[in-house]
Amino acid sequence: MKNSAYILDWTMNDYDNLKFKLKNSGFEFEKAEKEHIRVTVPFNKIDSFVDIVQVHLNAPQNYVDVQFPDEKKSIVIFQAKKFVITNDKENEKVKEWAISIGLPTEQADWKTSY
Repeated sequence: MKNSAYILDWTMNDYDNLKFKLKNSGFEFEKAEKEHIRVTVPFNKIDSFVDIVQVHLNAPQNYVDVQFPDEKKSIVIFQAKKFVITNDKENEKVKEWAISIGLPTEQADWKTSY
């Protein structure tokens, strides 16, 4: 699904509150598998989405990524930072940073849309 974020329930604090905030902010989402959800994120609402997600991520190395193929951008959201990735060099720097804060190397595998 284009412009969507896949949110794993186990990476979030107060998951019910997260879903409540997303719904009240006008984001559409659907249950993906187990309790995970897939959220549609319009590009013009990325900042609002980031604000909601960052508060709920339960560890510094957990992340949510969103692909924007039309804009040729990938957004990767961590507790402390949001990265806008537009090329391989930026992507490698983000992966290095994420691994340095504790993300296992094999989990630094988000999709890219540039």
